Amino acid sequence: METFHWVPRPGMSIKAEPNVKVVKFGDGYEQRQPAGINNKLDKYSVTFRIPRREWAFVSKFLSDHGAVTAFWWTPPSSFVPIKVVCRKWPSSFQHTYVDISCEFEEVMA
Repeated sequence: METFHWVPRPGMSIKAEPNVKVVKFGDGYEQRQPAGINNKLDKYSVTFRIPRREWAFVSKFLSDHGAVTAFWWTPPSSFVPIKVVCRKWPSSFQHTYVDISCEFEEVMA
């Protein structure tokens, strides 16, 4: 499995939203339970500012994985690499650099 080694800009956000099954009963009662054994997977919104000459390498890396194949990435908030996929990566071109906005979704396989 490959590793995404580029470092994001400051300002990363993490969306923690456990996946839960809910059954609603009358009078406002509800029953909740985890949806699967790995129901606490995070999503990371990050931006990478890279030189224009390096943009093709980053874009190719993400395209080759195509939101299907996971890769290793180490969030700045941790020292432990996690498996993620990236489903979209819009790019904003400036004069000498490119900003790539990514949402990395943590996966188990």
